[in-house]
Amino acid sequence: MSDPAKIAELIGDAKIVAIGENNHHVHEFGDLRNRLLQHLVEHHGFRVVGFESGFAEGKLVEDWLNGAPGEVADIGRDGFTFSLGESPEAHEMLTWLRERGDVRYFGLDVPSSAGSPVPALQAVRAYLSTVDEAAVGLVDAAIEATEGYASISSAEAPAKYAALDTGTKDKATAALTRLKTHLTSLRPVYGDTAVAEHHVEGALRVDAYLAEVAAMMSGDAPALQSGSRDAYMAETVRLIRRLHGDDTKIVVMLHNGHLQRVPFSPFPGLTSPSAGTHLAAEFGDDYFALALTAAEGETTGLKPDPAARLGFTVYRQDLDTPADGSVEAEGPGLVDLRPRRGTEGPQSIRHAHLFNPVDVVNAFDALVCFPESTVSGHLRPAPTDRVVEVATRG
Repeated sequence: MSDPAKIAELIGDAKIVAIGENNHHVHEFGDLRNRLLQHLVEHHGFRVVGFESGFAEGKLVEDWLNGAPGEVADIGRDGFTFSLGESPEAHEMLTWLRERGDVRYFGLDVPSSAGSPVPALQAVRAYLSTVDEAAVGLVDAAIEATEGYASISSAEAPAKYAALDTGTKDKATAALTRLKTHLTSLRPVYGDTAVAEHHVEGALRVDAYLAEVAAMMSGDAPALQSGSRDAYMAETVRLIRRLHGDDTKIVVMLHNGHLQRVPFSPFPGLTSPSAGTHLAAEFGDDYFALALTAAEGETTGLKPDPAARLGFTVYRQDLDTPADGSVEAEGPGLVDLRPRRGTEGPQSIRHAHLFNPVDVVNAFDALVCFPESTVSGHLRPAPTDRVVEVATRG
């Protein structure tokens, strides 16, 4: 069953729990994530939630949770990247966290929906203006050097980046690197620069991510890409532990592809270490990866739309029947995958409306497969306060 208490039994003593989804804006996934988060906070001492959204933008969310004024819809829109805070399920999570009052929130991801380093650089500018006014010029130089590709989202930025000449690209990378070097070199003078340095790292990771996308689109990408976004999300988890202590219990909410324990292959011939690859390698059994998927129903897709706020619109689409050899073909249920390691298991899992090749039993620790998935209520009328229960399967 999709009972948080039963899932918590599988989680055991793990301190970093990653709750996935095979796509965004899906009601059943958001609902279970919320219920499991609440259970882990109320009964197991978890006090931090990290979300697949911009680290820089997360400051707005954290301030609101601490009592700053604003409507939840506005916080969901402006405090999350990739439009991930606009669903009713995200609003429910935020409202509960604000009422609870003792759970910290962090965005895990690079800034501006992976399209621009500017939100992170603005945060660094605000910091340096209080400790080293003379160094603010380094931030302004980095903003100017990256303006050729900086866009509100990665729906637009990759094409702008690819159109730049090599010298302009190198100038942007050099300006960002110079700023990071300045911060790290003067760390003993400034004191704790960890958050400011992480903002600069996020800016650099956007720059690297756009280079990775350009290499992929041109066919020049190596078989094993660096995966800058995922590396940054894993680094944010490390930062959280540095700020709050190694015993801090953290819930992270990521797409299945980002949290899986093995490298992710979004396209044939292209693989990169996921955030979960980094976290599993470093934390072992202290990291628990829970995948969420569905046997049938509907999901969402993205369509480029220059008139839209983020350069794309989200639409509803039907799911095909489960592919042979997929974990969905085994049927709905909650399953502990760890006892199945060393055996031949499912070799794919849903990724939106497609099926992504992966050794499922090694990629995840446990999995919930719903009988059916439906899109969130901001895209169509939501189901009427229903909780989908699925039988446990071994």
